Amino acid sequence: MEPPSPRAALENLTLVDADALDCGVCFLPLKPPIFQCVVGHVLCSQCRDKLASARICHVCRAPMEGGYRRSHAMEKLVESIRAPCPNAPYGCAAKPAYHDLQPHIQTCLHAPCHCPEEACGFIGSTETLLVHFTAEHGWPCTTDVRAEESFHMELREGFNVIDLDADRKLLFLVMVSPERLGRAISAVCVRPPRADGDEPVFYGLELEFDRPSRWHGDRQKSCFDVECTDLSDGLPNADDRFQFLVPHLIVLPYDDDPINIRACIYTQIR
Repeated sequence: MEPPSPRAALENLTLVDADALDCGVCFLPLKPPIFQCVVGHVLCSQCRDKLASARICHVCRAPMEGGYRRSHAMEKLVESIRAPCPNAPYGCAAKPAYHDLQPHIQTCLHAPCHCPEEACGFIGSTETLLVHFTAEHGWPCTTDVRAEESFHMELREGFNVIDLDADRKLLFLVMVSPERLGRAISAVCVRPPRADGDEPVFYGLELEFDRPSRWHGDRQKSCFDVECTDLSDGLPNADDRFQFLVPHLIVLPYDDDPINIRACIYTQIR
């Protein structure tokens, strides 16, 4: 029998000291171009530019007449080290280079969010949450919705789902609950937390209720901001959210028919 190939064993390697892949000055992950002193102490290109006038190594103080030199061997090594995304349990199959792992995590579409149903405990990406909401709980869902375009919804008491067709899939939960004076409608956007450095994007929802009658018509219209949450702490307090109230005068408390409403989701960067 042939001995096992050393290359096969490489797939199960363990990195004991992750600091070995970080810059010796700023301690951020090394990525090409990488530079080193004559002894081999490495640093990233940005730190090398800051120390361009130095004639001794930042670590060992070894003299460097020509300054830091390019470390092609280290560049090849860091490019070959791949790290699985921590969102792999939620469907992400990406294995970016070690130095690209954090940027990938900040934009990963599989970052988990939580189901708001009490005692459910389901956690998954927004894509799997959409399937969970409709298949497991049977919540009505409005699909193929685009931002800034109006659409029609039939809202039933409880949770109603909006699937926003965007590059980064977003889910909106519209809640209808009975109140003393009518039915209150509120909404949240279900999405992973915003990464540090990302421009804050705010979402709003415009709701319009119009019910014509023989003698007169009833019309309400409101536009309000929608809170973004991964629901890890459950639903935000209803008293802290805007609630669009459809009074009993228009929709009777014992009426089981859905509330027909026109809506529009808008986005803005502040």
